[in-house]
Amino acid sequence: MNYDKMDDCFASLKHKVNDALDNSDFKKIAEVLDSINGPTLVCGVGGSSIVATYLAKVLREKRHIIATFVLPRDLLYMDTSAYENVIAVSYSGGNIGVDVIFETDLKKYLFTGNPREGVENIVYRMLPELSYVSVSATIVPLSILFMYYCNDRDLLNEILDQEIESDSNNTSYEVLSGYETITAATLLESSIIESGMATCVLHEKYNYCHGRINITKAEKADLIFFRMDNELDELFDEVMKRLYKNIICIDRRYEDDVINDLYASVISMKLMREIAHNKNIDFSDMKELVDNDLFYRFNGKM
Repeated sequence: MNYDKMDDCFASLKHKVNDALDNSDFKKIAEVLDSINGPTLVCGVGGSSIVATYLAKVLREKRHIIATFVLPRDLLYMDTSAYENVIAVSYSGGNIGVDVIFETDLKKYLFTGNPREGVENIVYRMLPELSYVSVSATIVPLSILFMYYCNDRDLLNEILDQEIESDSNNTSYEVLSGYETITAATLLESSIIESGMATCVLHEKYNYCHGRINITKAEKADLIFFRMDNELDELFDEVMKRLYKNIICIDRRYEDDVINDLYASVISMKLMREIAHNKNIDFSDMKELVDNDLFYRFNGKM
């Protein structure tokens, strides 16, 4: 397969986002999302788990409903009777994970680039991208949801223009985050792992306070710190300098959590680009392990 070059993916990102906004039926997207009431499960796997995490947050903060992110396999083992709806997030719309999601008795929705029969489709249009770690395939649907939340295209373009520089080139990363930046943290953890560039451990901030500091005895990681202006983060700011040689701070820029999480996600994706540059690799065209497709193409019982 001929993948797009990583730098080309980033160079075309803003154009692809705005093209998607121009060519998607945004009125229909908003109508369907506005119609969702009652407790809702939001499901996605791999890169789609990032979008699903953000969609659940948008529904909670805008629609004021219970919206819970889960992985597709969870539905085989959990009691879903307390929920009324399930939303599958998948650009292709067709994999075993989506099939599992739609085996439930809940009302079914699909947030996708490729609609399918038998469900309520929430469809966005996107210019094609072939990249092992998705760039526009992640940021475009996040941007669609951002526009549904606040309908501010100028602000969206301002966010897309933000940049970060880093000389980080480690084989291990830890991410210190929380609910307020859960989408961005999920993006970093997923992308670092899937790219094969390094290992990655994700810490919720207060959970870190209960013994997870001991990971520093075994790992010499770079820390990616989503920093806020509060007393706990001030403590982290003071102590982490003694524990980590290199700390990458992504500061809160916008007061609204949903808006700031999109900003943090864009910055996180660009941080991935910087780390890849420092490692002299292209995460768009990763050299996959031979056994990768054995798992990716799995189509049996889970």
